[in-house]
Amino acid sequence: MILSKEQITRYMRHIIMPEISGPGQKKLLESEGIVVADSVEDILSLLYYLAASGIGHLYVILKKKEDFSELKACLLDLNPDLDVEFYNDIPNFKNIEKINFALFTDDFEESERLKGVPRILSFSRPWNGCLMTAKDCGSNKLAFPQNMKGSRKNSPGLVFSRFFAGTISAIEAIKICLNLGRALEEPLYYNLLDMEFKSIKDFKPLEENSMQDPFIGKNLSSLKVLIVGSGGLGSPAAFSLALAGVKNIGLLDSDIVEMSNLNRQILHSTSRIGTPKVESAEMFLKKINSGINIEKYNVRFNTKNALEIIKDYDIIVDGVDNLPSRYLLNDACVLAGKPLAEAAVLRFEGIAMTILPGKGPCYRCVFPKMPQAGAVLSCAETGVLGPVPGVMGTIEAIEAVKIFGGCGKLLSGRFLIFDSLELNFITPALSKNDKCPICGENPSIKDLGENYDFVCKNN
Repeated sequence: MILSKEQITRYMRHIIMPEISGPGQKKLLESEGIVVADSVEDILSLLYYLAASGIGHLYVILKKKEDFSELKACLLDLNPDLDVEFYNDIPNFKNIEKINFALFTDDFEESERLKGVPRILSFSRPWNGCLMTAKDCGSNKLAFPQNMKGSRKNSPGLVFSRFFAGTISAIEAIKICLNLGRALEEPLYYNLLDMEFKSIKDFKPLEENSMQDPFIGKNLSSLKVLIVGSGGLGSPAAFSLALAGVKNIGLLDSDIVEMSNLNRQILHSTSRIGTPKVESAEMFLKKINSGINIEKYNVRFNTKNALEIIKDYDIIVDGVDNLPSRYLLNDACVLAGKPLAEAAVLRFEGIAMTILPGKGPCYRCVFPKMPQAGAVLSCAETGVLGPVPGVMGTIEAIEAVKIFGGCGKLLSGRFLIFDSLELNFITPALSKNDKCPICGENPSIKDLGENYDFVCKNN
Protein backbone atom coordinates (compact mmCIF):
# COMPACT_ATOMS: atom_id res chain seq x y z
CA MET A 1 0.00 0.00 0.00
CA ILE A 2 1.01 3.63 -0.56
CA LEU A 3 0.25 6.16 2.17
CA SER A 4 -2.27 8.76 1.09
CA LYS A 5 -1.72 12.46 1.69
CA GLU A 6 -4.29 12.34 4.49
CA GLN A 7 -2.50 9.41 6.17
CA ILE A 8 0.85 11.18 5.95
CA THR A 9 -0.73 14.18 7.69
CA ARG A 10 -2.44 12.01 10.32
CA TYR A 11 0.71 10.11 11.32
CA MET A 12 3.26 12.86 10.72
CA ARG A 13 4.74 12.84 14.23
CA HIS A 14 5.52 9.14 13.70
CA ILE A 15 6.67 9.32 10.11
CA ILE A 16 9.35 11.96 10.72
CA MET A 17 11.16 9.54 13.06
CA PRO A 18 13.67 7.44 11.09
CA GLU A 19 12.83 4.37 13.18
CA ILE A 20 9.26 4.46 11.83
CA SER A 21 9.18 6.68 8.71
CA GLY A 22 6.80 5.96 5.83
CA PRO A 23 7.51 2.21 5.48
CA GLY A 24 7.10 1.76 9.22
CA GLN A 25 3.73 3.48 9.28
CA LYS A 26 2.68 1.41 6.27
CA LYS A 27 3.63 -1.71 8.25
CA LEU A 28 1.53 -0.57 11.22
CA LEU A 29 -1.46 -0.04 8.95
CA GLU A 30 -1.04 -3.58 7.63
CA SER A 31 -0.60 -5.10 11.13
CA GLU A 32 -3.21 -7.20 12.90
CA GLY A 33 -3.60 -7.73 16.63
CA ILE A 34 -5.80 -9.61 19.06
CA VAL A 35 -6.86 -8.16 22.42
CA VAL A 36 -8.38 -10.49 25.02
CA ALA A 37 -9.88 -9.01 28.19
CA ASP A 38 -12.64 -9.47 30.73
CA SER A 39 -14.25 -6.09 30.06
CA VAL A 40 -13.69 -2.96 28.05
CA GLU A 41 -12.64 -1.10 31.23
CA ASP A 42 -9.48 -3.21 31.24
CA ILE A 43 -8.37 -2.03 27.81
CA LEU A 44 -9.90 1.39 27.15
CA SER A 45 -6.63 3.33 26.92
CA LEU A 46 -5.02 0.46 24.98
CA LEU A 47 -7.70 0.54 22.28
CA TYR A 48 -7.54 4.31 21.89
CA TYR A 49 -3.74 4.38 21.60
CA LEU A 50 -3.60 1.45 19.18
CA ALA A 51 -6.23 3.19 17.05
CA ALA A 52 -4.41 6.53 17.19
CA SER A 53 -1.05 4.94 16.35
CA GLY A 54 -2.31 3.35 13.15
CA ILE A 55 -2.58 -0.37 13.89
CA GLY A 56 -4.67 -1.49 10.94
CA HIS A 57 -6.83 -4.34 12.24
CA LEU A 58 -7.89 -5.31 15.77
CA TYR A 59 -9.85 -8.34 16.93
CA VAL A 60 -11.20 -7.55 20.42
CA ILE A 61 -12.42 -10.52 22.49
CA LEU A 62 -14.36 -9.59 25.64
CA LYS A 63 -16.04 -11.94 28.09
CA LYS A 64 -18.76 -9.45 28.97
CA LYS A 65 -21.46 -9.35 26.34
CA GLU A 66 -22.30 -5.71 25.77
CA ASP A 67 -23.16 -3.43 22.89
CA PHE A 68 -19.81 -2.08 21.66
CA SER A 69 -21.24 -0.07 18.75
CA GLU A 70 -20.67 3.28 20.48
CA LEU A 71 -17.07 2.45 21.40
CA LYS A 72 -16.40 1.22 17.87
CA ALA A 73 -17.82 4.45 16.46
CA CYS A 74 -15.53 6.50 18.73
CA LEU A 75 -12.46 4.50 17.70
CA LEU A 76 -13.28 4.90 14.00
CA ASP A 77 -13.90 8.61 14.51
CA LEU A 78 -10.43 8.87 16.04
CA ASN A 79 -8.96 6.91 13.14
CA PRO A 80 -11.02 5.87 10.08
CA ASP A 81 -8.07 3.70 8.92
CA LEU A 82 -8.82 1.21 11.70
CA ASP A 83 -10.69 -2.04 11.08
CA VAL A 84 -11.94 -3.30 14.46
CA GLU A 85 -14.13 -6.31 15.26
CA PHE A 86 -15.57 -7.32 18.65
CA TYR A 87 -16.12 -10.96 19.69
CA ASN A 88 -17.09 -12.92 22.80
CA ASP A 89 -14.65 -15.74 22.05
CA ILE A 90 -11.42 -16.18 20.11
CA PRO A 91 -12.50 -16.73 16.50
CA ASN A 92 -11.13 -19.55 14.41
CA PHE A 93 -8.42 -17.73 12.50
CA LYS A 94 -7.62 -19.27 9.13
CA ASN A 95 -4.46 -17.22 8.59
CA ILE A 96 -2.87 -17.09 12.04
CA GLU A 97 0.46 -16.09 10.49
CA LYS A 98 -1.05 -12.67 9.74
CA ILE A 99 -1.52 -11.91 13.45
CA ASN A 100 1.36 -9.76 14.69
CA PHE A 101 0.55 -9.84 18.42
CA ALA A 102 -1.98 -11.01 20.99
CA LEU A 103 -2.59 -9.09 24.20
CA PHE A 104 -4.11 -10.68 27.30
CA THR A 105 -5.21 -8.90 30.48
CA ASP A 106 -5.37 -10.72 33.82
CA ASP A 107 -6.76 -14.09 32.68
CA PHE A 108 -4.08 -15.62 30.49
CA GLU A 109 -5.90 -18.65 29.12
CA GLU A 110 -3.77 -20.29 26.47
CA SER A 111 -5.23 -21.06 23.08
CA GLU A 112 -3.83 -23.41 20.50
CA ARG A 113 -5.32 -21.10 17.90
CA LEU A 114 -2.73 -18.47 18.85
CA LYS A 115 0.27 -20.77 18.99
CA GLY A 116 3.40 -18.95 17.87
CA VAL A 117 1.89 -15.46 18.17
CA PRO A 118 3.92 -13.02 20.33
CA ARG A 119 1.92 -12.20 23.45
CA ILE A 120 1.76 -9.13 25.65
CA LEU A 121 0.60 -10.02 29.16
CA SER A 122 -0.85 -7.43 31.52
CA PHE A 123 -2.06 -7.80 35.11
CA SER A 124 -3.67 -4.88 37.01
CA ARG A 125 -4.66 -4.34 40.62
CA PRO A 126 -5.29 -1.04 42.47
CA TRP A 127 -2.04 0.94 42.07
CA ASN A 128 -0.08 -2.27 41.32
CA GLY A 129 0.46 -4.45 38.31
CA CYS A 130 2.92 -6.13 36.02
CA LEU A 131 3.55 -6.59 32.32
CA MET A 132 5.72 -8.66 30.05
CA THR A 133 6.08 -9.85 26.46
CA ALA A 134 6.28 -13.57 25.66
CA LYS A 135 7.38 -14.76 22.26
CA ASP A 136 5.15 -17.84 22.17
CA CYS A 137 2.34 -19.52 24.07
CA GLY A 138 3.26 -21.53 27.13
CA SER A 139 6.50 -19.66 27.89
CA ASN A 140 7.50 -17.03 30.43
CA LYS A 141 4.52 -17.25 32.74
CA LEU A 142 4.05 -14.18 34.91
CA ALA A 143 4.75 -14.84 38.59
CA PHE A 144 2.50 -12.70 40.77
CA PRO A 145 3.14 -12.00 44.46
CA GLN A 146 0.32 -13.60 46.42
CA ASN A 147 -0.95 -10.34 47.83
CA MET A 148 -1.52 -9.01 44.31
CA LYS A 149 -4.13 -11.67 43.60
CA GLY A 150 -6.89 -10.07 45.62
CA SER A 151 -10.02 -8.15 44.71
CA ARG A 152 -10.34 -6.13 41.53
CA LYS A 153 -13.09 -3.95 42.94
CA ASN A 154 -13.29 -0.78 40.90
CA SER A 155 -11.49 2.13 42.52
CA PRO A 156 -9.36 5.13 41.50
CA GLY A 157 -6.25 3.00 41.95
CA LEU A 158 -7.55 0.30 39.61
CA VAL A 159 -8.57 2.91 37.02
CA PHE A 160 -5.07 4.37 36.97
CA SER A 161 -3.40 0.95 36.95
CA ARG A 162 -5.47 -0.16 33.95
CA PHE A 163 -4.89 3.10 32.11
CA PHE A 164 -1.15 2.98 32.72
CA ALA A 165 -0.89 -0.69 31.68
CA GLY A 166 -2.90 0.02 28.53
CA THR A 167 -0.55 2.73 27.31
CA ILE A 168 2.52 0.59 28.04
CA SER A 169 0.93 -2.36 26.25
CA ALA A 170 0.23 -0.20 23.20
CA ILE A 171 3.93 0.70 23.08
CA GLU A 172 4.90 -2.97 23.27
CA ALA A 173 2.49 -3.85 20.45
CA ILE A 174 3.98 -1.17 18.20
CA LYS A 175 7.50 -2.34 19.03
CA ILE A 176 6.58 -5.92 18.10
CA CYS A 177 5.04 -4.84 14.78
CA LEU A 178 8.09 -2.74 13.85
CA ASN A 179 10.77 -4.85 15.57
CA LEU A 180 11.82 -1.79 17.58
CA GLY A 181 13.78 -1.64 20.82
CA ARG A 182 13.87 -4.36 23.47
CA ALA A 183 10.91 -6.65 24.10
CA LEU A 184 9.82 -6.76 27.74
CA GLU A 185 10.71 -10.44 28.15
CA GLU A 186 11.22 -10.13 31.91
CA PRO A 187 8.23 -8.99 33.99
CA LEU A 188 8.05 -5.29 34.86
CA TYR A 189 6.26 -4.75 38.18
CA TYR A 190 4.93 -1.33 39.08
CA ASN A 191 3.63 0.36 42.21
CA LEU A 192 2.03 3.64 41.18
CA LEU A 193 1.42 4.84 44.72
CA ASP A 194 5.18 4.97 45.29
CA MET A 195 6.17 5.27 41.59
CA GLU A 196 8.42 2.21 41.73
CA PHE A 197 9.18 0.07 38.69
CA LYS A 198 11.21 -3.09 39.28
CA SER A 199 11.83 -6.70 38.31
CA ILE A 200 10.28 -9.50 40.35
CA LYS A 201 13.38 -10.06 42.47
CA ASP A 202 13.44 -6.42 43.61
CA PHE A 203 9.71 -5.74 43.74
CA LYS A 204 7.77 -5.09 46.94
CA PRO A 205 4.03 -4.82 46.25
CA LEU A 206 1.69 -3.06 48.64
CA GLU A 207 1.45 -4.84 51.98
CA GLU A 208 -1.51 -7.17 52.43
CA ASN A 209 -3.22 -4.85 54.89
CA SER A 210 -2.91 -1.90 52.49
CA MET A 211 -4.28 -3.58 49.38
CA GLN A 212 -7.52 -1.69 50.07
CA ASP A 213 -7.30 1.37 47.87
CA PRO A 214 -6.59 4.34 50.20
CA PHE A 215 -8.79 6.50 47.99
CA ILE A 216 -11.97 4.45 48.46
CA GLY A 217 -14.29 6.63 50.52
CA LYS A 218 -12.45 9.84 49.71
CA ASN A 219 -14.43 12.37 47.75
CA LEU A 220 -12.43 13.01 44.58
CA SER A 221 -15.36 15.04 43.31
CA SER A 222 -14.18 17.99 45.41
CA LEU A 223 -10.74 18.03 43.77
CA LYS A 224 -10.21 20.85 41.26
CA VAL A 225 -7.50 20.19 38.67
CA LEU A 226 -6.36 22.59 35.95
CA ILE A 227 -4.76 20.99 32.89
CA VAL A 228 -2.78 23.49 30.84
CA GLY A 229 -2.83 22.00 27.34
CA SER A 230 -5.33 19.53 25.85
CA GLY A 231 -2.93 17.68 23.54
CA GLY A 232 -0.61 14.69 23.90
CA LEU A 233 -0.09 15.03 27.68
CA GLY A 234 -3.37 16.70 28.57
CA SER A 235 -5.50 14.06 26.82
CA PRO A 236 -4.50 11.04 28.97
CA ALA A 237 -4.37 13.18 32.11
CA ALA A 238 -7.95 14.40 31.61
CA PHE A 239 -9.20 11.00 30.38
CA SER A 240 -7.86 9.06 33.39
CA LEU A 241 -8.93 11.72 35.91
CA ALA A 242 -12.48 11.64 34.53
CA LEU A 243 -12.56 7.83 34.73
CA ALA A 244 -11.27 7.97 38.33
CA GLY A 245 -14.15 10.22 39.41
CA VAL A 246 -12.63 13.71 39.44
CA LYS A 247 -15.58 16.02 38.75
CA ASN A 248 -13.95 19.46 38.41
CA ILE A 249 -11.42 19.89 35.61
CA GLY A 250 -10.21 23.08 34.00
CA LEU A 251 -8.90 22.83 30.43
CA LEU A 252 -6.72 25.56 28.93
CA ASP A 253 -5.73 25.50 25.25
CA SER A 254 -5.90 28.08 22.48
CA ASP A 255 -5.50 25.61 19.58
CA ILE A 256 -8.03 23.90 17.34
CA VAL A 257 -8.08 20.18 16.53
CA GLU A 258 -5.97 19.33 13.47
CA MET A 259 -5.53 16.06 11.58
CA SER A 260 -1.87 15.83 12.63
CA ASN A 261 -2.91 15.79 16.32
CA LEU A 262 -4.77 12.51 16.10
CA ASN A 263 -1.88 10.03 16.33
CA ARG A 264 -1.50 10.82 20.05
CA GLN A 265 -4.24 13.22 21.26
CA ILE A 266 -6.96 10.72 22.08
CA LEU A 267 -9.56 13.21 23.34
CA HIS A 268 -10.08 14.42 19.78
CA SER A 269 -11.37 12.94 16.53
CA THR A 270 -11.80 13.49 12.80
CA SER A 271 -15.38 14.75 13.18
CA ARG A 272 -14.12 17.55 15.44
CA ILE A 273 -11.27 18.80 13.25
CA GLY A 274 -11.39 22.60 13.31
CA THR A 275 -13.11 22.64 16.74
CA PRO A 276 -11.34 24.38 19.63
CA LYS A 277 -9.51 21.69 21.57
CA VAL A 278 -11.13 22.63 24.87
CA GLU A 279 -14.59 22.12 23.34
CA SER A 280 -13.60 18.85 21.69
CA ALA A 281 -12.13 17.60 24.96
CA GLU A 282 -15.28 18.55 26.87
CA MET A 283 -17.46 16.58 24.42
CA PHE A 284 -15.31 13.49 24.92
CA LEU A 285 -15.02 13.74 28.72
CA LYS A 286 -18.76 14.20 29.25
CA LYS A 287 -19.30 10.85 27.51
CA ILE A 288 -16.89 9.29 30.00
CA ASN A 289 -18.32 11.03 33.07
CA SER A 290 -21.66 12.76 32.53
CA GLY A 291 -21.47 14.51 35.89
CA ILE A 292 -18.14 16.18 35.20
CA ASN A 293 -17.81 19.96 35.34
CA ILE A 294 -15.44 21.34 32.71
CA GLU A 295 -14.21 24.93 32.87
CA LYS A 296 -12.85 25.90 29.46
CA TYR A 297 -10.17 28.51 28.78
CA ASN A 298 -9.81 28.93 25.02
CA VAL A 299 -6.86 31.31 25.47
CA ARG A 300 -3.10 31.26 25.30
CA PHE A 301 -1.47 30.89 28.72
CA ASN A 302 0.56 34.05 29.28
CA THR A 303 2.02 36.36 31.92
CA LYS A 304 -1.17 38.42 32.10
CA ASN A 305 -3.63 35.60 32.83
CA ALA A 306 -1.47 32.87 34.44
CA LEU A 307 -1.91 33.78 38.11
CA GLU A 308 -5.57 34.65 37.73
CA ILE A 309 -6.43 31.33 36.08
CA ILE A 310 -4.53 29.01 38.42
CA LYS A 311 -5.70 30.63 41.67
CA ASP A 312 -8.98 28.70 41.88
CA TYR A 313 -7.48 25.22 41.43
CA ASP A 314 -6.00 22.78 43.93
CA ILE A 315 -3.45 21.21 41.58
CA ILE A 316 -2.06 22.10 38.15
CA VAL A 317 -1.09 19.59 35.45
CA ASP A 318 1.42 20.60 32.78
CA GLY A 319 0.30 19.61 29.28
CA VAL A 320 2.16 22.29 27.32
CA ASP A 321 4.27 21.57 24.25
CA ASN A 322 6.89 24.32 24.37
CA LEU A 323 9.62 25.43 26.75
CA PRO A 324 8.55 29.06 27.33
CA SER A 325 5.11 27.95 28.52
CA ARG A 326 6.75 25.28 30.70
CA TYR A 327 8.93 27.88 32.45
CA LEU A 328 6.01 30.27 32.78
CA LEU A 329 3.82 27.59 34.33
CA ASN A 330 6.54 26.58 36.78
CA ASP A 331 7.13 30.19 37.82
CA ALA A 332 3.43 30.94 38.20
CA CYS A 333 2.87 27.86 40.37
CA VAL A 334 5.88 28.62 42.58
CA LEU A 335 4.76 32.22 43.07
CA ALA A 336 1.16 31.14 43.79
CA GLY A 337 2.14 28.15 45.94
CA LYS A 338 0.25 25.71 43.71
CA PRO A 339 1.37 22.05 43.37
CA LEU A 340 2.35 21.21 39.79
CA ALA A 341 2.53 17.81 38.08
CA GLU A 342 5.15 18.25 35.36
CA ALA A 343 6.02 16.07 32.35
CA ALA A 344 7.56 16.32 28.89
CA VAL A 345 8.09 13.95 25.97
CA LEU A 346 10.33 13.69 22.92
CA ARG A 347 10.51 10.80 20.45
CA PHE A 348 10.55 7.59 22.52
CA GLU A 349 11.28 9.17 25.92
CA GLY A 350 9.53 11.05 28.67
CA ILE A 351 10.37 12.83 31.93
CA ALA A 352 8.26 13.78 34.93
CA MET A 353 8.56 15.45 38.30
CA THR A 354 6.18 16.85 40.91
CA ILE A 355 6.68 20.38 42.15
CA LEU A 356 5.56 21.28 45.68
CA PRO A 357 6.44 24.96 46.16
CA GLY A 358 8.36 25.55 49.38
CA LYS A 359 8.85 21.82 50.00
CA GLY A 360 10.87 20.44 47.09
CA PRO A 361 12.76 21.36 43.92
CA CYS A 362 11.03 23.17 41.08
CA TYR A 363 11.67 22.95 37.34
CA ARG A 364 14.22 25.79 37.50
CA CYS A 365 16.14 23.94 40.21
CA VAL A 366 16.96 21.40 37.50
CA PHE A 367 16.99 23.71 34.45
CA PRO A 368 17.68 27.24 35.78
CA LYS A 369 17.54 29.11 32.47
CA MET A 370 15.35 28.71 29.43
CA PRO A 371 17.43 27.67 26.39
CA GLN A 372 17.62 29.98 23.42
CA ALA A 373 15.29 29.43 20.49
CA GLY A 374 16.49 26.46 18.42
CA ALA A 375 18.75 25.05 21.13
CA VAL A 376 16.28 22.28 21.97
CA LEU A 377 14.29 20.62 19.20
CA SER A 378 10.56 20.22 19.70
CA CYS A 379 8.52 17.07 19.16
CA ALA A 380 7.11 18.74 16.05
CA GLU A 381 10.64 18.65 14.64
CA THR A 382 11.81 15.25 15.92
CA GLY A 383 8.56 13.33 16.37
CA VAL A 384 7.00 11.40 19.24
CA LEU A 385 5.59 7.89 19.58
CA GLY A 386 1.89 8.41 20.37
CA PRO A 387 1.51 6.28 23.53
CA VAL A 388 4.61 7.83 25.17
CA PRO A 389 2.74 11.03 26.15
CA GLY A 390 -0.04 8.65 27.20
CA VAL A 391 2.25 7.13 29.82
CA MET A 392 3.55 10.48 31.03
CA GLY A 393 0.15 12.20 31.11
CA THR A 394 -1.24 9.29 33.14
CA ILE A 395 1.64 9.66 35.61
CA GLU A 396 0.81 13.36 35.97
CA ALA A 397 -2.84 12.54 36.72
CA ILE A 398 -1.79 9.95 39.30
CA GLU A 399 0.50 12.44 41.01
CA ALA A 400 -2.31 15.02 41.12
CA VAL A 401 -4.65 12.59 42.88
CA LYS A 402 -1.90 11.48 45.29
CA ILE A 403 -1.17 15.10 46.22
CA PHE A 404 -4.86 15.63 46.97
CA GLY A 405 -5.18 12.39 48.95
CA GLY A 406 -1.91 12.75 50.86
CA CYS A 407 -1.05 9.14 49.96
CA GLY A 408 1.95 7.38 48.51
CA LYS A 409 5.40 8.60 47.58
CA LEU A 410 5.35 11.55 45.21
CA LEU A 411 7.84 12.46 42.48
CA SER A 412 8.79 15.51 44.53
CA GLY A 413 12.55 15.31 44.96
CA ARG A 414 12.73 12.66 42.22
CA PHE A 415 13.07 12.93 38.45
CA LEU A 416 11.33 10.12 36.57
CA ILE A 417 12.91 9.22 33.21
CA PHE A 418 11.08 6.83 30.89
CA ASP A 419 12.67 5.07 27.91
CA SER A 420 9.96 3.33 25.90
CA LEU A 421 12.34 1.44 23.59
CA GLU A 422 13.97 -0.29 26.56
CA LEU A 423 10.79 -0.13 28.67
CA ASN A 424 12.86 1.28 31.49
CA PHE A 425 11.96 3.68 34.31
CA ILE A 426 14.56 5.32 36.53
CA THR A 427 13.94 7.85 39.30
CA PRO A 428 17.16 9.65 40.32
CA ALA A 429 16.93 11.91 43.36
CA LEU A 430 16.69 15.70 43.05
CA SER A 431 17.54 18.38 45.58
CA LYS A 432 16.41 21.96 45.90
CA ASN A 433 18.88 24.35 44.36
CA ASP A 434 19.72 27.08 46.88
CA LYS A 435 20.66 29.28 43.91
CA CYS A 436 17.44 28.62 42.00
CA PRO A 437 16.32 31.91 40.41
CA ILE A 438 12.73 31.54 41.66
CA CYS A 439 12.67 29.28 44.74
CA GLY A 440 16.27 29.67 46.00
CA GLU A 441 17.49 31.60 49.02
CA ASN A 442 17.82 34.85 47.07
CA PRO A 443 15.42 34.56 44.10
CA SER A 444 15.92 36.95 41.20
CA ILE A 445 12.46 36.17 39.75
CA LYS A 446 9.82 37.76 41.95
CA ASP A 447 7.02 38.21 39.43
CA LEU A 448 6.09 37.16 35.90
CA GLY A 449 7.90 40.05 34.26
CA GLU A 450 10.49 37.82 32.57
CA ASN A 451 10.42 37.42 28.79
CA TYR A 452 8.48 34.26 27.94
CA ASP A 453 7.75 35.30 24.36
CA PHE A 454 9.64 32.64 22.39
CA VAL A 455 7.25 29.87 21.34
CA CYS A 456 8.19 26.70 19.41
CA LYS A 457 6.43 26.58 16.07
CA ASN A 458 5.88 23.74 13.63
CA ASN A 459 8.10 23.78 10.56
